Amino acid sequence: MPTSPDPIFDLGQFTLAIGPLLIDRLGGDGTIQLIGTRSGTVNRVVTFTYGGRRLGARLALDRRHFRYERDIIKEVFAISLLSHAGESIDDNRAGQIVAALLAKPQGSQLGHDLVRSILYYDWSMRLFPFPFFIFEWIPGTVLWENPTAPRYHAAGSLLADLHRVRFEHFYEDIFSIHHVPRSWRDHLRVCLNRELARAELFLPGPLVARLHRLDMSTLSPGLPCLVHNDFSGANIVFDEQDHPHVIDWDNWVVDCPELDLVKMKYWTAIGGEGHLVTNAPLYDAFLAGYRAQADHQIDETRLCAYEHLWLLRCFNFENARLADDEAPAPDSWRPVYPGAEFYVDRLDRF
Repeated sequence: MPTSPDPIFDLGQFTLAIGPLLIDRLGGDGTIQLIGTRSGTVNRVVTFTYGGRRLGARLALDRRHFRYERDIIKEVFAISLLSHAGESIDDNRAGQIVAALLAKPQGSQLGHDLVRSILYYDWSMRLFPFPFFIFEWIPGTVLWENPTAPRYHAAGSLLADLHRVRFEHFYEDIFSIHHVPRSWRDHLRVCLNRELARAELFLPGPLVARLHRLDMSTLSPGLPCLVHNDFSGANIVFDEQDHPHVIDWDNWVVDCPELDLVKMKYWTAIGGEGHLVTNAPLYDAFLAGYRAQADHQIDETRLCAYEHLWLLRCFNFENARLADDEAPAPDSWRPVYPGAEFYVDRLDRF
């Protein structure tokens, strides 16, 4: 097992340091057997066995292009909020839940049927200069590795269950919950204007002008829900009983459910050339599963608005990566994703 080249992360030191944590929570002698590592855009995942159990550690090593809350573990907040599915969480209650978690940067034993169990989490930066958590590994495959219509239907049903976590208002981020609530129309306009301001110097003039003319005033307000915001085939794991689980909650937000439908449309599955493509039959199966389980209707006009927002965000993200001339890690999903020009082309097609 080679050590990591990251200046802030040494794999050998990390495995030695988590030994006492494992002894404290699971017993044993603290010795682990490494299996492998995988790099994502922000995180590195280290997999290992301990006492006959397969576990993983997720380490937030690189947040240079990360636009959401930094230096916390958002999966902890998502798991806590999922226990309130079906309730209406008003601003005060949401603020209490979030404040209690923010005050406790270390903890253990969090779980929910729809996600993986967290054995220990820590964003105190006392042990390492980055947030990390240790979790129960889910044996199985991700959706992109076995893309069948029944699995896409099941993924749609699961997403509808996630969206049953409802809030009173919309918020910029976790830190502003309860303190700075805002209406849906204000929320959408702020988000669109931010992305357009970043993108307009790099987009064709006619496209920029058309995007500035988008009229959101006729759209009906959306439901403020717990939105995963990265709901795609790499983040949906089907276990050995073929039950789906959602992982990688770094990007979750309080937003409209339609936002979670966009990514699956454009990144439905990996095509024959090894790149993400739209697959209409699989996407239709996904939508059918969602509609069958959801307690609300999909609003097509809001969905169109969120397509514009998502395409702009992806363009800005890829444009920033291109400017940095970053080479993808050899063990990441990065090579399957489209480049910046893909999103310009899709925006032009509206």
